[in-house]
Amino acid sequence: MKRLTWWFRAVGIFYVLLGIGFIPALNAARLPMMVSNFDAPIGGAAYRALLDYTFMFGLEMMVVGGFLLYASRAPHRHLNLVWLIVWLELVRGIFDDMYMIARGYEPAVMLGFTALHLIIIGTGVLFVRKVQRGTREKVTGQLSLDRL
Repeated sequence: MKRLTWWFRAVGIFYVLLGIGFIPALNAARLPMMVSNFDAPIGGAAYRALLDYTFMFGLEMMVVGGFLLYASRAPHRHLNLVWLIVWLELVRGIFDDMYMIARGYEPAVMLGFTALHLIIIGTGVLFVRKVQRGTREKVTGQLSLDRL
């Protein structure tokens, strides 16, 4: 259970920090690194729209991160939140990274993010299944064969 608690905390902190990075004043400084061939004029409508849209994404990340941190106090009661994060990491993470590579974004950077998504997914699934297996054993009073 301690590993799942720390998973909630680590991923929650990561999400909150990631979300903070999308605050427009902070995001504007790193936008040229994120989109190296962005050709809209700085301060123009397209530039501001991109900052505003990514701010919405950042707010979402902060809210999800906050929920993860809250859930870390009783992780056994919030196992569905782990599955939500796993699916978000798969769809909004890995699938989107592959899409971005296909669209011409830097593969090395995107594959680095893919590795991070895989770590979050893999550890989340591993830890939640371990908790679920332990819960089943307590309910049935038996030791499952895979624990022998």
